[in-house]
Amino acid sequence: MLYIDAESRNAGRRGDAGLDWWADPYGTWRLAAEFEAMQRFPEFRLRARRGMLAWEGSLVSALDGGASYRIELTYPSRYPDEPPQVEIVAPELDAGTPHLLPLNRPCLYWYNGVSNGYDPARTTAATMIAWTALWIHAYETWQRTGKWPGRGV
Repeated sequence: MLYIDAESRNAGRRGDAGLDWWADPYGTWRLAAEFEAMQRFPEFRLRARRGMLAWEGSLVSALDGGASYRIELTYPSRYPDEPPQVEIVAPELDAGTPHLLPLNRPCLYWYNGVSNGYDPARTTAATMIAWTALWIHAYETWQRTGKWPGRGV
């Protein structure tokens, strides 16, 4: 069951000075679609954090002896025009990890200037969490073999 706390429910109500992306009619519809999509990941909860909405939860590696990873996915103020940011909060990742951006943000897709894996009209938080699960699988494979699976950029 998904959970949203009182602060998160009220975070978009800032009065006439401006509303967050989820407070207008399209944003309300989009947030409902995000909730629907995130039912695939019931261990994640939506929270308000520093005036932004973020899903927090854990993913467990499917590899034998794999670790559990605490994940935070934060919606930017211009969502869906800008993609959510995914951060691996714990455990600490190895130094020199390939396909890892600053602040423990996994590189989930390659932006080539024309198109990328993120589509503002179709990509949801659930998509990003699923991509993060694939990244974790690749990370643990790299830890064991020294080779990142798949194509690299």
